[in-house]
Amino acid sequence: MSEKRDPVQAPDSRALAELAALIRDHRQAVLATLDNGMPYVAMLAYVPEPDFRSYLVHLSDLSAHKQDLRSDPRCALMIFEPDDGRREILQHRRLSLVCRAEFVAKDMPDYDAGRERYLAALPMHRLMFGLADFDVVRLVPYHGLLNAGFGRAYRLTPDDLLAASRR
Repeated sequence: MSEKRDPVQAPDSRALAELAALIRDHRQAVLATLDNGMPYVAMLAYVPEPDFRSYLVHLSDLSAHKQDLRSDPRCALMIFEPDDGRREILQHRRLSLVCRAEFVAKDMPDYDAGRERYLAALPMHRLMFGLADFDVVRLVPYHGLLNAGFGRAYRLTPDDLLAASRR
């Protein structure tokens, strides 16, 4: 009896280049959190840290997902190519990251660096940084999966994300 081949593979140089482009070229993602043990998803903006080992989001106290993360830091982030209607939807690249959330205290030095990085990428969010109920949250991946189209699924580690950031 032949052994079944795992369809999910380690990323090659082409996959890492596509991963880097996907992360850099998009600003919109979906965040999945746990709401009293039940899944909850929300669309939000994100900014990758330079090494792709973490992703910054800016969340209001009014958002359910911020409250969820305060209760349980386990979450997932999905970055994806938007559907433009020109090709089969499952051919669009997408990245799913299993993460933990870390709130960045406003009195910590890395808050200012994160704020500046976030505003460099998303300058129209400047007003929200003046509102007291918003916090910077760092999403730190444990592992992930890049789906780059049919038959092109790649398991990712934090080291793979770092390698992609250098492309």
